[in-house]
Amino acid sequence: MGQDFILEKATILAFFIALVLALFLFTVKSKRHNKVSNMLMGLFLLILAIHISVFLYSDYIRTPLIFEQLRDQFMLFSGPLLYLYLISSMYLDFKLNKGHLLHIIPFVLVIIIFIPRFFSVSETDRMVFYQSYHSHLEAKLYAFLNMVTISFYLILMCVELKKYKLILLENYSDKRYFNYKWLNQLTFLLVLLFIFSFFRTAIIYFGNHEEILNIRIFHTIYLVLFVSWLILKSLYSPEIFRAVDTKHKLVKNLYLNNSQNINLNQVSDQKEIQEKIVKLRQHIEINQSFLNSTLSIKELANSVGMETQELSILINRYIGKHFFDFINEYRIEMAIKILEDPNRRSSHVLEILYEVGFNSKSSFHRAFRKYTRKTPKDYRAKF
Repeated sequence: MGQDFILEKATILAFFIALVLALFLFTVKSKRHNKVSNMLMGLFLLILAIHISVFLYSDYIRTPLIFEQLRDQFMLFSGPLLYLYLISSMYLDFKLNKGHLLHIIPFVLVIIIFIPRFFSVSETDRMVFYQSYHSHLEAKLYAFLNMVTISFYLILMCVELKKYKLILLENYSDKRYFNYKWLNQLTFLLVLLFIFSFFRTAIIYFGNHEEILNIRIFHTIYLVLFVSWLILKSLYSPEIFRAVDTKHKLVKNLYLNNSQNINLNQVSDQKEIQEKIVKLRQHIEINQSFLNSTLSIKELANSVGMETQELSILINRYIGKHFFDFINEYRIEMAIKILEDPNRRSSHVLEILYEVGFNSKSSFHRAFRKYTRKTPKDYRAKF
């Protein structure tokens, strides 16, 4: 009885938190490129609230079984909504189009599966069907399709995150202003949520009542924490969602699709590449472009007098470094000179990192350790 009470109260709490956050996302004023993202996340939370709302009315209202079935099957939209939310958060010019209607295919398939013995029969026959619901082939197919769908979309999200990270590394000198960390955290927590859902589904079909109750309590408490985390992120970091343009392409794709690629087998072209690299390095050293903490490859290309794609290929392919690492090398080299300078002994590390173009202590320490295998403090101790 105590476990039932905990499950009920935790579910009701999750319902109200999800509903409040959904309403907030639907009504909050935001930048144009954030409106679609907010709508997609709001729809996910609304569907989640509807899915778990049964604890609010089951003891007082008897609803048609068709409603109960649809209430459960609406969760098939969660994977597509989260995937589209991820994409819309990454790219400024994301727009919903007719092609995105393909994401409703899993929901339509499940409806078709249940038509013969559920949706097309009388309410009495539906009641008989529901009394032994988990023993029917339709229910097992639905559970399997649900697991496959969620797995598919989580894999897609991980693939898109990896691509997004490469785009940031190849085009920007500071990832801190972008939402990669937030999206990565969200995906990780969703993977955990899916794992709990998988075990819950497995125990429903193969476990006993006590095991089902325990996993449901654990899953619901995690759900409360997950939605609460979303609220805290929304309240404390409302402006972290900076996106990039879909025109950004990975260097490997630019290189393969560029009809004007330089042929490495020709000595003259190799000489031309080296001349461009020398010109680029001279420009950076003279103008100290790396001191701009938010420097992007587009800004650097404009100042050097090159096309953005050409510069991207030059740095990421021929120099062999991501733009992010390429610029940070100059910053670390300048930091090393300052740390070795006896006249700058009194300069604090925090002062130095801002001076050389970094914007956070953590990113400076990571970059410094990467290039010197020492912390700034340990490195200075040598001198």
